[in-house]
Amino acid sequence: MPAYLIISLSILIAAAALVCAVFLIVRGHSDDLARAESDLASLALTLQERTDAVFRSIENVLRDIVGKIPQASLKADEFEAFAGSKATKSLLAEAAQSLPQIIRINLINTRGRVAGSSIPGPISNSVYLRDTSYYRALSTDPSLLLYLSEPIKIEATGKRVLSLARKINDADGNFLGIIAATIDQHSLEKIYLDHLRTHSMAITLYRRDGIILAHSPADAKALGRKVWLPNTPLQRMIAKNTPTLIRDVSWLDARERLIALHPLANYPSGIAVSRTVAELMAGRRFEARVVRFMAFFIDVMIDAASLLGIKQVRTGLLRAASESYLSRHDMLTKLPNRQFFVDELKRTFQASQKSSSNFALHLLDLAKFKDINDNHGHAAGDEIVKAVARRLRERLRKSDFISRIGGDEFAIIQRPIKGQQQAVDLVRAVQAALKVPCTVANTEIEVGISIGVALSSPSIKTSNEIMRSADIALYEAKSDPDNAYRLYDASMKDSRAERRELEGALKSALDSKEFELFYQPILDLATNQIWGCEALVRWKHPTKGMVSPQNFIPAAEDSGLIGPLGDWVLEEACSTAMTWTLPLKVAVNLSPVQFKRRDVFASVTKALNASGLPAHRLVLELTESVKLTEEATATLKQLKALGVSISLDDFGTGYASMSYLRSFPFDKIKIDQSFVRGMLGSADSSAIIKATISLANDLKMSTTAEGVETEEQLNALRLAGATQAQGYLIAKPMPREAFAAFMTETQGSYKASENVHPLA
Repeated sequence: MPAYLIISLSILIAAAALVCAVFLIVRGHSDDLARAESDLASLALTLQERTDAVFRSIENVLRDIVGKIPQASLKADEFEAFAGSKATKSLLAEAAQSLPQIIRINLINTRGRVAGSSIPGPISNSVYLRDTSYYRALSTDPSLLLYLSEPIKIEATGKRVLSLARKINDADGNFLGIIAATIDQHSLEKIYLDHLRTHSMAITLYRRDGIILAHSPADAKALGRKVWLPNTPLQRMIAKNTPTLIRDVSWLDARERLIALHPLANYPSGIAVSRTVAELMAGRRFEARVVRFMAFFIDVMIDAASLLGIKQVRTGLLRAASESYLSRHDMLTKLPNRQFFVDELKRTFQASQKSSSNFALHLLDLAKFKDINDNHGHAAGDEIVKAVARRLRERLRKSDFISRIGGDEFAIIQRPIKGQQQAVDLVRAVQAALKVPCTVANTEIEVGISIGVALSSPSIKTSNEIMRSADIALYEAKSDPDNAYRLYDASMKDSRAERRELEGALKSALDSKEFELFYQPILDLATNQIWGCEALVRWKHPTKGMVSPQNFIPAAEDSGLIGPLGDWVLEEACSTAMTWTLPLKVAVNLSPVQFKRRDVFASVTKALNASGLPAHRLVLELTESVKLTEEATATLKQLKALGVSISLDDFGTGYASMSYLRSFPFDKIKIDQSFVRGMLGSADSSAIIKATISLANDLKMSTTAEGVETEEQLNALRLAGATQAQGYLIAKPMPREAFAAFMTETQGSYKASENVHPLA
């Protein structure tokens, strides 16, 4: 066969495939059955999590009440008295009012009589609940602790309710009674009603035995009946008790439905979300005919090519289609990837310019995602990403576009929008979606999110520009955890540009000798002598003047320059200390990043050897942000063995101070200045300082109180037993020469106190 014919035939086949692919992309995947399946599964998961959270909150209320039953009342006769007391009625009433879903809470004795209730007024001795399913189940089955009842209608009020009941056992494990919360069924159906998106959609809360507990849209004939007919695929799938998708004919409306099932994680029930197959297929008949024709055409061409000896064409086309999909989608979430997003943003921007319509770009970033991976594992992190993707997708319209553009980053193109408020409404919907913790391997994990939003406007000329605007807004949102979203406006500056400029200047600052150490004296309170000082780094910028450490230290940490800068500080502080006329001690701060990226022991020994400073005159200060890993702890132990003292800085401001003290034998605790400033006017601050000093004494550690500014504070610290004080009252930080002069001036009245406090 001539080569040109083979080439022409291959081109024709490729062209046909391309036309089909373009046609499907233009039509969009939002109408595709696979997308519908994903949406139903996502909604089922979301409602499963919300329903689980409701039942868990109610169960926690019941647990709390049971936990308050006195041990002495855990006997049949005492339980009766406890349940019927005024104090217990008050307790039950308060608990019932704590959640809007609870109508009342009853305490039921072993005979099935209501012995106590949250309802106002006295309880009749003739009220028995022996006929309720939860009493029969809990009183006869020793292994059963919790029971979720079928719905019933209260004739007096017309309300439909169901009960969550919990068994109460005595101290020996014998059946003592039941506590039951009566739940307003409408409160559950209201949750589901808010999520009905299409005409044929239905949401059902079912018990594991198939009993329907709640249904939206409301259907009184369905409640209390079984969601499945006997010997049907739906019955078999519910029995497996795993998330699944199934097509089955519903007995409720005799229509074929696509049903997403998701069992509750902690309760014997589940959520079913369904849509009719007819609705899913509506509007797709023409597309189906065209696709079938294109498929038939391509198949004929492939068969023709195969007859002519081109055996690899079919495999090649399949591989090309697969590679095309993989190149434009994220395999974990099945969402479009960054490349697809960039193309779609350009197309949306161009369409917006032509039609004068508006759209919003939302950039989303999961908060502390690295901590989730570190604490729970990368598999859990993947599950979180998938759960977040499902929840986000479920809150969008068909016209919106969502993409995963990074490990924990998503982008949403909201199109079209009528104004800013519509964008804010989506932000709030997203925030609400993530308020419910994600459940991974029976562990609840809180997931925070930061959102940056940019709106299209005549002033924005390119798609890159709106992307940059949303990115700036996202960065602002991430810097303020209390307000986790920002709308871009022209007054916003990209603080990262300033940070990059700062980092660039930092690189040459060391070589240009723009850094300088200031020294702040530390007073020994027992002897009134200068114990030593803390070395504090300062940056004298050639054009900006003195730059605050609060600005350049984070930049140095982010850029990796903290390593060489920290080495210089150590070497400069040690060499300066050797020039003093008194053998005072010098304290140097260590950054957490130095422990991650630097051999701290090597840096310290190098500084000591180069200067000749005795190790016992050097104090290293670190905060709780330095994670005491095995490696870090080993390094600190090496330094202590060398003779260097280790101090815990800013004590009391972190979350792990006590466990930190237990993890390593520090030599000193530095009490944060926030407590010192408030000690005279705040009983809490004063108590914390006294407790810290007492704790340090018990652990044979010394204490330094920072931020001392008044004589009254100094006297109070002396009375409290603090070892040392540091602050503007004693002296401000001063350059090397000024500190030398300070020592000369005070040499007559101050003496070295190296041997006064060997624990310091």
